[in-house]
Amino acid sequence: MAHPISFRTRGSWRLAVVATGMLSLSTALAGGHKAIGPRIEPAVPDEVRTGVTALVEETANRWNSQDFATLLGLWDPAEAYPTYLAEEQAEWFVGWDRLRAYLDPPRPVPVIEAIRMFAEDVRVKQIAPDLAIGIWNWHFEMKTIGSNPVGEDVRVSGVFRKTVDGWRYIHYAESPKTAAVYLEDLMEKEVRPGWDEFYEQAKQRKREVVRRKQQEAGPR
Repeated sequence: MAHPISFRTRGSWRLAVVATGMLSLSTALAGGHKAIGPRIEPAVPDEVRTGVTALVEETANRWNSQDFATLLGLWDPAEAYPTYLAEEQAEWFVGWDRLRAYLDPPRPVPVIEAIRMFAEDVRVKQIAPDLAIGIWNWHFEMKTIGSNPVGEDVRVSGVFRKTVDGWRYIHYAESPKTAAVYLEDLMEKEVRPGWDEFYEQAKQRKREVVRRKQQEAGPR
């Protein structure tokens, strides 16, 4: 998941986004990117959905154990080239050496005091008798030395292979939101309760202001 460096650097890019103004945000808004369609649950055998979902939930449990090396046990050892993309990393990890170095470094990262993960909205699609794709959301929280705990929501996908030990990862990728969309989400959370009622009243007031100004201007 996220390395502590990512949260320090995020502070910098958030300031950069604000400093460049709201242009990128307004561009994103114009695209209708906030439209949420109906939730679609792929048709899949119950045992496949249950097995993959259990593996995703066990992934969260192992992050929460703080013994991150145990996550390696959820990967298929027969896969020659496991692939892993962490949101804060500059490139894909391809192969066991990179994956082990990330999840089981020789020395634990002392700045990390605690990580907590929640798996949410797990959906599964079977693509072959022994292969499945999973998509879900992580709610991720972390506390580093000398800082308050921070959290975020991250979209995730994985490819899983059915083995004699059950479903196991062969591919994993985190898909964070763009900086502009992330900033927009943060700003939306700052809207105080009662906005909807105020909004309806404000629209009526605005119409009255426009009508009055038109009357004052007279016919053209």
